[in-house]
Amino acid sequence: MAEEYSDDFHEKLDADALLAILAEAQDTIRNYDTKAEICGVGFILALGIVKQAGDSIPVPIEYASFYVLAGWLIIVIPIIMFALVLYPSRIDKLDRQNRPANVQGVMYFDPASFPDVKSFGDAARKSDWAMEILYEITKVSLIRDKKRTRFLRALYWAAGSFCVLFLSQMVRANGVFQ
Repeated sequence: MAEEYSDDFHEKLDADALLAILAEAQDTIRNYDTKAEICGVGFILALGIVKQAGDSIPVPIEYASFYVLAGWLIIVIPIIMFALVLYPSRIDKLDRQNRPANVQGVMYFDPASFPDVKSFGDAARKSDWAMEILYEITKVSLIRDKKRTRFLRALYWAAGSFCVLFLSQMVRANGVFQ
């Protein structure tokens, strides 16, 4: 019975299905970009509120440089991490390493690979479009997974930053460093 469904499924799997898979993966990537932008801006706005709450608590001068350094690390690193979600690195390297020999790379136009319209047109005519789409799905899925990992890492770092900020303000408020 399972084979009947499998055979029927494979007969119906066509270019439209592959393009739908690719579109879904690309949409997910855009969603991670949007989430990272929103969370980054939210983090910055929340820091303003936290800073305002802590400004009235004095810091002894001998600990001031420690607070400045720790503050910059706690505040700037999560912002950088949210920005890294938007620009994944090493994707081109993965692209070159994993490209099958029969894939021309015509789904994403690269001027370095196709210096003119004729070379791009020739490659498009020679392409096995099923393989081109499958390759693009694989490449986009790698980007999606990298963005997800970076987004979660940035969220965890932001949560840790808020915890450290809270603890530092509690320490200052209780006069531990006086």
